[in-house]
Amino acid sequence: MDTKFYAYFLPQFYPTPENDAHWGKGFTEWTNINKAKKLFKEHKQPLKPKDLGQYDLSEKRDLEKVIKYSQKINLDGLIYWHYWFGNDFITLEKVPKNHLKNKTITQNFCFAWANGDWKKSWKGDDKTVIFKQTYSEQSALDHFEYLKPFFKDNRYLKFEGKFLFQVNNVINKEVLRHMQILNKQSVQHFGVPIHFLIPKCPLRVKINDLDYSLTSYPPGEIYSPLVSYKVQRVLKILKLLKRPIVISEKGYLKSFKKFLSKNPELIPCILPGWDNTPRYGKNGVVVNAHIPTLIEKQVTTLLKSKIDSPIILVKAFNEWAEGNILEPYQLNGKSFYPKEGLRMKKQIH
Repeated sequence: MDTKFYAYFLPQFYPTPENDAHWGKGFTEWTNINKAKKLFKEHKQPLKPKDLGQYDLSEKRDLEKVIKYSQKINLDGLIYWHYWFGNDFITLEKVPKNHLKNKTITQNFCFAWANGDWKKSWKGDDKTVIFKQTYSEQSALDHFEYLKPFFKDNRYLKFEGKFLFQVNNVINKEVLRHMQILNKQSVQHFGVPIHFLIPKCPLRVKINDLDYSLTSYPPGEIYSPLVSYKVQRVLKILKLLKRPIVISEKGYLKSFKKFLSKNPELIPCILPGWDNTPRYGKNGVVVNAHIPTLIEKQVTTLLKSKIDSPIILVKAFNEWAEGNILEPYQLNGKSFYPKEGLRMKKQIH
């Protein structure tokens, strides 16, 4: 089987009016990265971008440079995080729009709809809603009109001939109805249905009439069963743990292997790394491992598990403030290339 590797791609590397208003003028993902600190002895921070630098994805040259690198490391496609809130509001849309417009870019792509409310959780406030996710029939119709030019593009990814589109939070009948309308419109306009990717954990409604696959969605599903995580979580709640929650490489990989064996039907997802302390400081969670090593060991585990999937997801290509990257980086003056961990990818094909 010719297994494809698709990596999630965060577009939040250029200023937007929405981010300016809520996080400060000029805010991008680099704002958090530039505040990152080493918070315990073995902490692998701060990470600094190496070959690609602190790019601005609203700039044509920077966008081309970054996407070209994704092809250089043999990714078969990018999955853009997509922020459609309804009521004619969308944000961080410039990157996929410029990808669509620039026909010299040959990398394939699709969307992952992050259909949830935006809150001020980065500042420890999980109650204040910045943008509310809304659903209606008109919103679904408008959503399809927005997606239509992307679906028409020959670089848009397909799964068994169907448009590939992820929905993160399939939590109620409103979301399901939205998906049904998108699918109906797709069939009417293109004669092609949508194949939905749905993370397993948030699935709360029964789906009978849509084409879909359930996917893995790390890291929480992997580290949350660990006793070490549960103990540290209690200590955090009791305010007895003053540093971030730390998950060992060994513990994460052991749980990853167990998760694969229990969920062979899921499309698997590799996690390059995890360290969200640039966002959450001492309240963050860290998988304490070098990124290239963690990737390679997960690919090795996949090979041994004999998972039979046409797709392997990678979360993610450039989520720097979560220590979750495939881009070159520097740590303590040394250069690291996460692509080295993917060198075993060819053995899966």
